[in-house]
Amino acid sequence: MKPEQQKNFLIILIPSTILILIWIILGIYNHSINSTISQTQAVAINPIAPTFDMSVFSLLKKRVIISPTLEISTGSTETTSSGSAQITPSISPVQQASSQAELSSP
Repeated sequence: MKPEQQKNFLIILIPSTILILIWIILGIYNHSINSTISQTQAVAINPIAPTFDMSVFSLLKKRVIISPTLEISTGSTETTSSGSAQITPSISPVQQASSQAELSSP
C-alpha cells in the first residue's frame, strides 16, 4: 500500500475502533443498570435441592391405573328433534398390585 492509502485507512480504522469500544462499554453499563431483579423475584428464585426422595418411585408403582370408558346412552329408541345424547363415564380400575391390602397401605 502506498503511504497515502495507509494514512486514509488509519483515519477510518482508529475512530471506528474507538466508537465500537465505547458502544460495547456503554451497552454493558446499560444492561448492568437495567437488568436488576426485584426483591420479590429474588425471594422466589431459590436453588433446587439436589436430593430426591427415592420412596416416590415405590409409591408411583403402587398407583392404580384408571382407564375411563365413555358410553353414550339414549333415553329412548325414538328419534326426537330435541333428542340429546348423554355421555356417562364409567370408571374401571386396573390393579397392578397383587392384593388390595398393598394398595391401601401408605
